[in-house]
Amino acid sequence: MLCLIVMTNGRFKSVKHRVLTISTMSRLSMIYFGGPPLNEKIAPLPSLVSKEEECLYKELTWQEYKDAAYKSRLSDNRLTLFEKFTGRGGK
Repeated sequence: MLCLIVMTNGRFKSVKHRVLTISTMSRLSMIYFGGPPLNEKIAPLPSLVSKEEECLYKELTWQEYKDAAYKSRLSDNRLTLFEKFTGRGGK
């Protein structure tokens, strides 16, 4: 999830979930849609950014993330929208 990467300033990465299934066996999947309040701010945690480092991501709200998600394709890298220096959302 994008929030994990932003909050840890890139230290922890999130991976896309993929499942290999066995066609002869039944499988049960559950989905969970949860998130913080829409106005909740998401930013690198100060305790995870040393004085020698810069924050790689700009602060965003959960609403801004959801808006970006709805405007993009599932295969798009939404993280670039919130990068401070290299992304479309940067300087």
